[in-house]
Amino acid sequence: MPAPEITPGTTPRGAPRKARRPAPVWLKLFASALVTAVLLIVAEGGASALLSVREARHAIRMQEESHANYDPDLGWSNRPNLRLSNLYEPGTTFTTNAQGFRAREDYGTAVPPGKYRIVCLGDSFTMGYGMGDADTYPAQMERLHAALQTVNMGQGGYGLDQDYLWYKRDGARLDADLLVFAVIAHDVYRMAGNKFIGYAKPTLRASGGELQVDNTPVAKTWIFRTPWRRCTTFARSTALGRLAAWLVHSAPAPSSEFYGKTSPEVLAAGELAITDLAELSARKRQKFLLVYLPSSDLLAHEPTSEARWLQMVAERHSIPFVNLVGDFGRLPPWEIAPLFRPDFHYSASGNRFVAETLLQRIRELFPQTPR
Repeated sequence: MPAPEITPGTTPRGAPRKARRPAPVWLKLFASALVTAVLLIVAEGGASALLSVREARHAIRMQEESHANYDPDLGWSNRPNLRLSNLYEPGTTFTTNAQGFRAREDYGTAVPPGKYRIVCLGDSFTMGYGMGDADTYPAQMERLHAALQTVNMGQGGYGLDQDYLWYKRDGARLDADLLVFAVIAHDVYRMAGNKFIGYAKPTLRASGGELQVDNTPVAKTWIFRTPWRRCTTFARSTALGRLAAWLVHSAPAPSSEFYGKTSPEVLAAGELAITDLAELSARKRQKFLLVYLPSSDLLAHEPTSEARWLQMVAERHSIPFVNLVGDFGRLPPWEIAPLFRPDFHYSASGNRFVAETLLQRIRELFPQTPR
């Protein structure tokens, strides 16, 4: 059977074919606008993701990850027998001994004959953040007299609670002539939470006049802390993350990590820790000195609440106390500025000033100190 003949303008069945009408101008404009909007949204999302990746790469990280490990009792502690060259900047060597202290020698239990041993307990200011081994204030103090032997028990990020627990576990094994407990304002703040910038830590609690240790063993988050921080920073810095934060801003989730708000319960635990160190020192026949070190609070016109609290604790329990804020404050401003790094830790000259001033105050309080 022959195929039907198709004439122009008809379908195979012979029905007339409707001519296509051009799309309305308004529809074309709408489609163009829609495509443009989609492209802008994709571009905005891509830009947001790239910026969030950049933000995550710069998430806060403690430099102590370079020389510390997870510690179930303390949160983190130094790796023993470690030597890192150029840790903070060229020429700043960081060394730990077999006991995990920042030192180039191991310490025997007994004080060496002819030596006067001072154990310096504290946070990153005592550890010497940003400094090489020889420029920390304990190391510079040791060089001021041949009979002095100083033990650097400083650790970055530690609060008063971690300092106390570290000394009880490791420092008390050493005999000493003097235990110096150096505190900054933030050491008191840090007692309030079970984390420090995302790093899990133990806490102290006063119960019936006794100290209780909580949050131990500390969660094993140390090795995952930086990747986790970067992931959460990425999520929070995206547009969706910021939108979610805005939506729940009126009812923020409670946090166990906060600073600047020290409750009476926290202060009660801190006082018990300080007095326990004083009593332990008395049993060990060593002197005990509580020291307040100034940091950024040096610019304040009156003592911080933490400094006043430490002084009250010292007076209440007849503990020798030294507040170095006044010693710094007597200097003219142009001499104070070089004593600090941009991050408010002490520079090499700042550590030297602390070493010289603190040793002078120690000699005034304890005349048996070598001169």
